[in-house]
Amino acid sequence: MKKVSLLFVALMLAFTVAQSQEKAKSSGDVFGKKSSAINLGIGFGNTIYGGYNMAWPTISVSYEYGIVEIGMGSKLKGVISVGGLAGFGGSKKDYGWGEVSTNYFLLAVRGNYHFIFHDKFDPYAGIITGYYFGNYKYDYAPGHSNWNYNENSNGFHIGAYAGARWFFTPNFAVFSELGWNISIFTIGATLKF
Repeated sequence: MKKVSLLFVALMLAFTVAQSQEKAKSSGDVFGKKSSAINLGIGFGNTIYGGYNMAWPTISVSYEYGIVEIGMGSKLKGVISVGGLAGFGGSKKDYGWGEVSTNYFLLAVRGNYHFIFHDKFDPYAGIITGYYFGNYKYDYAPGHSNWNYNENSNGFHIGAYAGARWFFTPNFAVFSELGWNISIFTIGATLKF
């Protein structure tokens, strides 16, 4: 519950900062070359340790920077952005003989292709690759020889996703992503600068 409260406070702070900013990018693009954005998200659906009864929401922060603009016709264009992501998540499952809890921390790089055709709507598709640092904790039922046991489990994570943002101001947006990312479905807020 503390994590959800902290996320709510962070989202409200981001919204306040976005509202107080008076200058916007002169280009008028929703996301363009040399644009920067920070995303703070909460995700549902565990993609690192799957198959568990209960997974708590992932918390993630990502940064992206527009590096290349690609013309796609008269008014249409695309922008390629690159950046990174850091996130935390976990899950729990009761097997009857005991409970298995997992948690992980993911560090990853991301690349997105933004389809620019509207001044407030920013749809994009992306790929992610990174490395996670994980831990399994086994809490066996009474009478079992190994009462508590911890095991580290690290590895690579690769995925693809689609997402979209809606900008309420030139610098503040909400976003959602669906696919094999840090979680299956992520929602959150974006601060563009």
